[in-house]
Amino acid sequence: MSSLSLLENKLLNKNISVLPIPLNLGSDNSDTNNAPQYLLDSGLTSALSSLGMRVTKLPAIKIKKIHSTGKEERFQEVVKISEVVREIVKTEIDKGQTILALGGDHAISIGTIAGASQALSGDLGVIWIDAHSDIQTKESSLSKNVHGMPTAAFLGFCNDLGVCVPTKIKKENILYIGLKDLDQFEIDTLRQHNLSAITMFDILQGGFSSVTKAIDILNKQVSNIWISMDMDSIDKQYAPGVALATSGGFTYREVTNLLNYIGKTSSIVGMDVVEISPEKDIDGVTSGLALELIASGFGSKYNWYSSEYMKKYGK
Repeated sequence: MSSLSLLENKLLNKNISVLPIPLNLGSDNSDTNNAPQYLLDSGLTSALSSLGMRVTKLPAIKIKKIHSTGKEERFQEVVKISEVVREIVKTEIDKGQTILALGGDHAISIGTIAGASQALSGDLGVIWIDAHSDIQTKESSLSKNVHGMPTAAFLGFCNDLGVCVPTKIKKENILYIGLKDLDQFEIDTLRQHNLSAITMFDILQGGFSSVTKAIDILNKQVSNIWISMDMDSIDKQYAPGVALATSGGFTYREVTNLLNYIGKTSSIVGMDVVEISPEKDIDGVTSGLALELIASGFGSKYNWYSSEYMKKYGK
């Protein structure tokens, strides 16, 4: 694909199901449950429609309110929610829908990716865009927060999660991009299982080609791709409204080109957008960037330039 092809902005012919999952039980950040409605209120549906997508907004997943500070009750509720989400995602993909799952914290991915993998009989690759690998188990995790465990669940590395993942993701079919904050257990696990991981240092050292080459390899291994976009992978200068805002993450240029490349070269069946904290956002900066990344991930564009162009010319 030529670099000029990456700049094309064509209308999409997709049926997309938007699934709000207002989950905040997997982390210590209580505000992530407000993120799905925050994104909807920011114009998500109209943005997707303007790109040619036929949007179906599914009912939001009902989340039990747990006031206890104990982690086990929260843990068990996340397991139940994951089962519900798995069934919904499987059903929607079976109907030919593309999925946009709005978190909530990253624990939503246990159910979304399990459902997609089951629907596609395991022919699924996962591009995990995150500062963290989220490959902890109940035993290894210091915080005991489930949002640090989803990749361990759908890879089948932690039976202690008790989450039903009927069709697990093969180890060679997950690609981490943007890792920068790992503990020794995570580093050892990635090495032990020879998992594909592009760290921020790799990008600094090898340039963006290290990313595109890894994506190209994954696309040759599978027919379908699921994007799991953790907004905390982006530097806080560009995405202040996230649960774990840090410095040293993706710049605006890096993350927009990353999602654009994935969307233009891969067959996307679904996408998670997670870990947005509305109360920490500044002037809608994070929600605006999220809408732009969602559009790019599905193969189109939605930014100030393209949206004004579409309004004026409708093509």
